[in-house]
Amino acid sequence: MHIIRLTPSGRGAVASFLLCGKDADTVFALHWHGKLPDENPRWGRLQLNESGDCEEAVVHRTADGIEMHVHGGEQVASAIESLFQRHGAVCETWQEHFAAGTSQRDLALQLLPFAPTERTAQILLDQYNGAADREPASQDFAALGKHLVEPFRVVLAGASNAGKSSLLNAILGFQRSLVHSQPGTTRDVVSGQTALDGFPVTFFDTAGFRKTGDELELQGIDRSLRSLTDADLVVWVVDLTVEESQRPVCPMESNVLLCYNKIDAEKRAADCVGGISVSALTGEGIAALLDAVLRRLVPCSPTPGTAVTLK
Repeated sequence: MHIIRLTPSGRGAVASFLLCGKDADTVFALHWHGKLPDENPRWGRLQLNESGDCEEAVVHRTADGIEMHVHGGEQVASAIESLFQRHGAVCETWQEHFAAGTSQRDLALQLLPFAPTERTAQILLDQYNGAADREPASQDFAALGKHLVEPFRVVLAGASNAGKSSLLNAILGFQRSLVHSQPGTTRDVVSGQTALDGFPVTFFDTAGFRKTGDELELQGIDRSLRSLTDADLVVWVVDLTVEESQRPVCPMESNVLLCYNKIDAEKRAADCVGGISVSALTGEGIAALLDAVLRRLVPCSPTPGTAVTLK
């Protein structure tokens, strides 16, 4: 028999526990004053000791055992642990209890506390509640599973002074990167995290590609090149105010989304084939760019109850 604390230690509004294993039902019934738990929440009182001290609780039965939800606070939580330990229960944290599981349901529960958005938490809850068992996971979501906790990586790359830093700021909605008209301002990889339609995404602003003798800038360019290999998507930013013959060639041929920047300064319609036109300065086209990024990262969004393979 195990008594598992499902909520963190310390003071809180609610403390939750799971009682499971052999004799769990029998031992629980010895101390419970109220209707025995089923899949519906039941209110009652849990007797903590022979003196008759009781704690109000809401309980219900899950596939794993009996869940108990009581008033938060370390004193109450410790008393409940001690109560079941006197009957031979092993006290564990949820991390210790569920870490050994390897099924999709177990993995969903392990990942759930680290879900960065409500939408990814809901997808993980769906897997925990049986979505993974009801149907085989679709190949359409093969790459999505690992990004329910770990954000997608989108790298903004391109020539120096193409407006990558301004673009990052426009995407995030605040001044994350330093912006200056002098080329080569960005010397290191700068990142900022956001969510697109509920999916976590980290955007990376990188040092621009150009010929330079500055050792520090060269190191930044080298880091930019390395960041491309780890990217789920590369947004190659093209400066429309620069003649095409003067623009650097994208070092990657696949997994690239073209972004034509500075349409506020000069519109070159013929140069904008196969990409998204934006102005990082005015915000024009940013929504369309983010929509295109999302479609590349999550081509098919899972509906509630859909099975998603967890990595």
